Amino acid sequence: MTKEKLASAVDAAKTETRDALQTMYDAMNNGQQKQIVKNEAVKALLNRYGVQCDAQ
Repeated sequence: MTKEKLASAVDAAKTETRDALQTMYDAMNNGQQKQIVKNEAVKALLNRYGVQCDAQ
């Protein structure tokens, strides 16, 4: 696998993961969103993938 193909595959995986996390987060109600971002490990994961978290 070339360096370019690897970088492309990694970007695709990151985008897919971010989209899945965003979909899951958006499906939660406001109370669930607030509760989930209280967990620092979960909040760090959401931030790492660039998930838009409005509830804080």
